[in-house]
Amino acid sequence: MKALWLPYVVTDLVTARTFYTDHIGLSEVDSWQHPHERGSVLRAAEGAVIELVEAVGHGRPPPLAFEVDGVGAVDSYAARMNATPHRYPRGHYGFEVPGPAGATVMIWSE
Repeated sequence: MKALWLPYVVTDLVTARTFYTDHIGLSEVDSWQHPHERGSVLRAAEGAVIELVEAVGHGRPPPLAFEVDGVGAVDSYAARMNATPHRYPRGHYGFEVPGPAGATVMIWSE
């Protein structure tokens, strides 16, 4: 594994991002905005990030995401989990599978 991404659904992205950057000291490393969601990625520690997601309309909860090192690693996990990887709209390559306790798990790489 290269990194663990911990998703957190928020109702007010600006307030949440400000709290984690100004009060906790995390740094924003990425952000996005789409018609149905917007978000911010905050570096928590080496290999760990918090992904704040504000759903607009009918967005779904974000998956618990594991970043791996390259397309080959994604394909290897996909073979073990009987999944089919694909390119996501933001350009990363990976797949999602149902995890335990109802969580969706994503395995991906840039």
